Amino acid sequence: DTRKEEEIVRHILSHRPVAHQKNVWAFWDKGWDALQPWKRRNVIDWIRRLGPEWDVRVLDVAPDSPRNVCHFVDVSLLPPAFTNFEHEHAGQHKADILRVLLLYLHGGVWMDLGGILLGDFDEMWNKIVDPTDPVEVVGLSTAPGKAHLVDRPLGNTFIVAAKGSLFMRLWHEVFSAVMKDRTTSRDVRLDPLFAHLTPLTFPDAYALNADIFSDYIGQFTAAGRLLSLVDPSMGWDGPRFFQENIMLLPFDELFIHNHLTEWNGGPQFTHLSRTRSEPVDRSDPDQASAEAFVETVLERSLIAKMSQAQGLLPDLVQLAAIWDRPENDGADVAPGTWAEYLRWASAHLEQDRQL
Repeated sequence: DTRKEEEIVRHILSHRPVAHQKNVWAFWDKGWDALQPWKRRNVIDWIRRLGPEWDVRVLDVAPDSPRNVCHFVDVSLLPPAFTNFEHEHAGQHKADILRVLLLYLHGGVWMDLGGILLGDFDEMWNKIVDPTDPVEVVGLSTAPGKAHLVDRPLGNTFIVAAKGSLFMRLWHEVFSAVMKDRTTSRDVRLDPLFAHLTPLTFPDAYALNADIFSDYIGQFTAAGRLLSLVDPSMGWDGPRFFQENIMLLPFDELFIHNHLTEWNGGPQFTHLSRTRSEPVDRSDPDQASAEAFVETVLERSLIAKMSQAQGLLPDLVQLAAIWDRPENDGADVAPGTWAEYLRWASAHLEQDRQL
């Protein structure tokens, strides 16, 4: 999409009824104007990269907003928790409730706003709409390598599905039943619907509180419950669906940048803030390391997802949190830096690989 930035922003701010299934959905509860500038640039670059075939929307719950969720979902389908949430992760869990429902009702792709898009969706979407292909849902594995979290194989930060998927409907129903009229996600891991699943544990080296993290990823757990169940009365076989109908992307497709720096946003910020010039001086260790970091991200990421991880990784600051600081406003596009190059590449370069 070659339109000027102001034209793209006007498009984002407009109300557009759903006309097809090639939709990209995102959510920021307080609305576009309250969104951090670097995340706004993410969305603008999604549109530049994807072009007019994909309709990108950032929904909200701001009063009188043309992008309010009430224009896209029947609010009676939302559990009371959607309006009751009061805790620090309220916005995140509202997004959790919405994402699966939106895909069930309208189809398309869910993306979190912290994602810098580096690939495209056509390969995945073509599999989903091909009646001869068994893939119905594309999602992300929940752990690096070939492993995933026990009883929680499917994450929710990136999901692709066609309208009307039985799995998406059931996933929404399970998660809504667990959230009900809660005001917080605290202790959601203890809900009776999750009682048969293996409790999460982490090695001491991870510095993760398993209980807090389990509550935070309640929607992962809801999917895990569903994928472990068989209900012949509705023709549901969760284990079979997982094996045959879900395309599970490797964790590193969204988080290779964190793997490279052991989940520490400080080195990421340092790499991206360094000055870049052509040709790159590879004899300079700082330039060589910055180039290796950025080029690996560009080559091996569908999306570079910058997570907030608020309260989840207390010993490590995340790049998203660093970019959120007022003194770092514009650091993601600072002229002449590796960050600016990453931004430019996200809108203009194509990957020559298959997922």
